[in-house]
Amino acid sequence: MQVIREYAFSSLRRNKYTSSAILVALFLMTTLLSCFCGMVYTMWADDVFLNKWYDGDWHGELFDNSYGRDLEKIENYASVSAVMIKGSWEVAKISDSGRRLYIIQRPATKEYWNSMPEKHSILEGRLPKTDSELVLSKQYFEDHPDAKLGDTLTLPVGDRMYQGKVCLETDIWRDGETFRQTGTKTYTLVGIMDVTTSSAVPAYTGMSYMSRESIAPEDSITVYLRFDPMRDTYRELPALAESIGYEKDEYGEYLLRYNARLLADYFIMPPKQSFSLEMLVVPLMFLVLALLIVAVFVLIIHNAFALSLNEKTAQFGTLACVGASPRQILAAAVSEALILVIPVLPFGLAAGWFVNIQLFANINAHNDIGRAAPDIVPVFGLPAVLPALLLSLLTACLSARIPAKRLARSLPIEIIRQEEGGQKPERKRHKKRRKETGASETHWFNMRSRRLKHVPFAHAGRSHPVRFSGIIGELSANSLAQRKHSYRTAVISLCLSFLLLTAFLYSFSIQEASNELIRTQAMEEEHVSVSISDGREADPEFFEELNQVPGISQAAVYNNLTCAAWVSAKDASPDIQGHFGGFDGIISRNKYSLIKRDGRYRMRTALIGLEEDCFRAYCGRLGIDPEPYFSDPSLALIYNYTRDPDASTRRHPVRCGLLNLNQGQTLEFTEHAYDEDEGDYTFSLKAGELVDALPCADLYNAQHFTLTAVMPMRHVLDISAFCSERRHNSALNINGRFLVDSEGGLSDPQIEKVSGQLEDIVSYYYGSGDYIFTDVIDQRKMIEDMKESWNLIVAFLTAFLAVIGLSSVWAAITGNLRQRSREFAMLKSVGLSPAQLQSLLFLEGVTLGLKPLLWSLPFQIVFMAVFLRLGEVTLAEYLPFAPLGTILGYTALILLVVLGAYLAGGRRLKHENIMTAIKDDTL
Repeated sequence: MQVIREYAFSSLRRNKYTSSAILVALFLMTTLLSCFCGMVYTMWADDVFLNKWYDGDWHGELFDNSYGRDLEKIENYASVSAVMIKGSWEVAKISDSGRRLYIIQRPATKEYWNSMPEKHSILEGRLPKTDSELVLSKQYFEDHPDAKLGDTLTLPVGDRMYQGKVCLETDIWRDGETFRQTGTKTYTLVGIMDVTTSSAVPAYTGMSYMSRESIAPEDSITVYLRFDPMRDTYRELPALAESIGYEKDEYGEYLLRYNARLLADYFIMPPKQSFSLEMLVVPLMFLVLALLIVAVFVLIIHNAFALSLNEKTAQFGTLACVGASPRQILAAAVSEALILVIPVLPFGLAAGWFVNIQLFANINAHNDIGRAAPDIVPVFGLPAVLPALLLSLLTACLSARIPAKRLARSLPIEIIRQEEGGQKPERKRHKKRRKETGASETHWFNMRSRRLKHVPFAHAGRSHPVRFSGIIGELSANSLAQRKHSYRTAVISLCLSFLLLTAFLYSFSIQEASNELIRTQAMEEEHVSVSISDGREADPEFFEELNQVPGISQAAVYNNLTCAAWVSAKDASPDIQGHFGGFDGIISRNKYSLIKRDGRYRMRTALIGLEEDCFRAYCGRLGIDPEPYFSDPSLALIYNYTRDPDASTRRHPVRCGLLNLNQGQTLEFTEHAYDEDEGDYTFSLKAGELVDALPCADLYNAQHFTLTAVMPMRHVLDISAFCSERRHNSALNINGRFLVDSEGGLSDPQIEKVSGQLEDIVSYYYGSGDYIFTDVIDQRKMIEDMKESWNLIVAFLTAFLAVIGLSSVWAAITGNLRQRSREFAMLKSVGLSPAQLQSLLFLEGVTLGLKPLLWSLPFQIVFMAVFLRLGEVTLAEYLPFAPLGTILGYTALILLVVLGAYLAGGRRLKHENIMTAIKDDTL
């Protein structure tokens, strides 16, 4: 092996030209793989960063009541690596006369401040470091212009009281509420938080600091945890909850919460999550692109190694004659590849990193809308370097191994004869066929030599049409047919580079089409939406003004009261019985809210209360008389369907019947929808018309197996008045969904006009912290900004892939033309004119340039069909998003590059001496 290694080094020194060409190809390959791996790693790292920025760096939360006495067990639990603690609320009374009479704040430990998203909400100032330092909501400073950071507030602290009972610190305001002072505390204002509180809660929100030692055993705390290893989170958190005495709920689960998005970034999924094809779309896309990149460069660099090995055929034959085994010859070629690629790796990796930095700098410059977090930071750690390194080494070894393996299988004498005869070692029947072909070619040249000057396009200076018939057409076709093996590598590399580019474009454009179609469908169903929560019943004048806004074709203003219906097994619809095995089959899945108690089943129900005019319009669309539903408060429209969780997809929901229900049937309801609910009010409703449509699209997104009843809003509010305070307060929240009139065409200015009028009305009746207002114009602006960032990535990679593919084509064609100098010299010797030579090369170039498009079509069709199916997009829907212009432009560019390579080679052939070319036919 020492001799083989010495030969590899010596061979590289003697063949500097070929080695330089291979080095360039290896550098481009390493750069692209480094850039690709770095881009994927940066995108993943940024997603992890965003999840931590917005949701916090935690894995699981003990969501049930936890106390200071449990901390020792929690902190000493084997797999717990970090504990973030937030204390209980503290209420301080201020002397304001408005609706906000208190400051409510929660202290948090240092680990909590360092790990959770509240630290990013500090607009001005710093984090608190002692229990007397306070960061306070920006609403306080807006309402108190004289207040500034550094001020001290000495305030009474205590409890909110109502009817002799202590209220929750975050409860809404009640007439007759009082304050019971238990002490006095002095706060120093050190920061302004970007948080708002609904005016239903009569307080400004803040946070402070607490030390671990200050937590008493009886203190109520909220605990967030990180586990090591992270992958055990879904197993360790329930075990920890059991060890500290947590009790399971009615579904047999502990009251826990997981940072599911962060865990999913590390490919940690809930044990009960079912497999979905949608989970494979993005990983499959990147895997296919990586494999295509490797395949393209294997063919490109393999061509360069094949030329290098052809120059050293005699040397390998000599080594084989003196005892080198095929395995050692193979090792010599692979060693040569490794010797060439190893010095290139650091430069290629660095170049890929530099390209990534420039790429994400451009993305950050166009990513101002919809991103509150800092700019994307390109990262290039071991998860990016190691795949790029391994893929680069794999590509180099495969590139050298393919031609070397073919050479190693040949006999030593065949290798030497190949060098002497300038021919490839083939089987005897191939040799015989070549001899016959050579004889026929000589005879053909002798017969045609006198006629070459008489073809129509042989005269200098005369323009000639491009056609595939005639002598030149036959020459071109015969030339390509006889050299299909030498052109095979170039054609396949060109096909793969073309397929790589089209696959990349198809994957991104199909994903964009799928997301755009889903967004468009949602936007067509809701142009303007508003959610209001201020703890008060809405004024009738507010509804009247909303209804008087011109340009609205459909409106749904409603509230929602969550409750439950008690049903028996025989009430299950045929769909439930047939598809799920009845209610017991649904419960056995342990995924849905349905639960069995004493032989009966508790089904989650949503009572939708529509504003009076909206209810009349809704009934009008369904052809139902609304008056009976206003006169009878126990009568409700019933939507007796749910989304089928097995058959439904993102774009195509499939509904199935819920109950075996008839009009006029009475249903029993309870506000006790979950075991932790405090109220126990029960009531009955009579099923009116069984409807097949809901007032607005947003209501279809209810939980699976949820029964929906639609009533006038007044009746729902009357029912909620008998429920617990929490349930009644939830019924006071108002939601509005509005469709702008599209008659005569819908335009953005029209939507903006209606949206502005609606927002003016809402802002007149409610404060800034009491509502959330959105319209499709704002959503579209955010989406366009995101698309612009993605388009930069796509355009960059497209251009890079195009350069790689086209450079390989140029190198392959120019190298092949150099090897054919003797052939063209023979043609010129029998009368081939410069114009005819140009026509011959032109026809070869057109034929060769069109092959990638034609050969890759079947693979493109298969690839497109798979991703269209995964993305739930039809061909007709995809056509507006298809990158036809880019693909056609790239096809034209391929033709231009191929023809350019032939033109450049043709110029050299025109000026080459015939005798010199016939004598010397080496590269």
